[in-house]
Amino acid sequence: MPTGSGFFWLAMVLVIFLVAVNYSNSLAYGLCFFMLSLFLLSILHTWRNLAGITFVAKGADTGFAGELISVSVECLSERRARYSIDIGWQESESVVVSFESDCEQRLVAQAGSRGWFKPGRMRIESIYPLGLCRAWSWIRLDFHSVVYPAPDDSYPLPENETADSGERSLTASGFDDFAGFRSYQQTDNPAHVFWKGYARTGELLTKQFDQPSGRELWFSLEQVPEGDLEHRLSVLTGWCLQCDKQQYPYGLVLAGQKLAPSSGELHLKQCLEMLALYELDEVLADSGALNE
Repeated sequence: MPTGSGFFWLAMVLVIFLVAVNYSNSLAYGLCFFMLSLFLLSILHTWRNLAGITFVAKGADTGFAGELISVSVECLSERRARYSIDIGWQESESVVVSFESDCEQRLVAQAGSRGWFKPGRMRIESIYPLGLCRAWSWIRLDFHSVVYPAPDDSYPLPENETADSGERSLTASGFDDFAGFRSYQQTDNPAHVFWKGYARTGELLTKQFDQPSGRELWFSLEQVPEGDLEHRLSVLTGWCLQCDKQQYPYGLVLAGQKLAPSSGELHLKQCLEMLALYELDEVLADSGALNE
């Protein structure tokens, strides 16, 4: 379709043509037909600048609902140079790129509600070479990423209770008094790994500490007395982030699913994913299938 400049160009062609007809001016005829020829050639080259490009979703960062998430898109050019391709989503800032061969481009997209990341249709547009015509297309990519519930930090941490009986624990695996070693687990905090011993024996051990009660916490939906499901999940997300920041061991119980109290980046990721996918019937597509 013509751009604003394209419509102005066509209007000028019409004016010049009327002048040529009125005054029988051959130079005006020549200018009119030359301008019209440029416009027709612009249609072809603008379309050809987009034709044949393939876009592949390479991946996306995780994030919280409502945030801008960084994504990676691979652009396959079919061995032809492409110029001034505008790529992006309507809700976020687009990027204009030019490339002569296959390349990978970083973009940002607006995250919607919790669950699987679905940024919607991405717009591909070009007005190259003269800016007189616009060619565009809409594509939908699957980035296979998770959007966590938006955290709500307005609620204080709940009282310390065990998951089974509701009784308070006397001690927890904490960070105050050294209590010995145990075998390393993937969810352990790297700061507690006994690296000196590993250098001597080759065996990974984790330091254990005892601390006063009130630091090993279990979280569940029942601990949030008000609000709908999404609000409660947001509060639980805020609690998990608070505990991770303060390095408190914490566990999560949701509809029969249970994560034992622990700490560290991996444990936080597992808890956030459990909260993000709670009561969602969507199934992640085969990771080998990419929508282009």
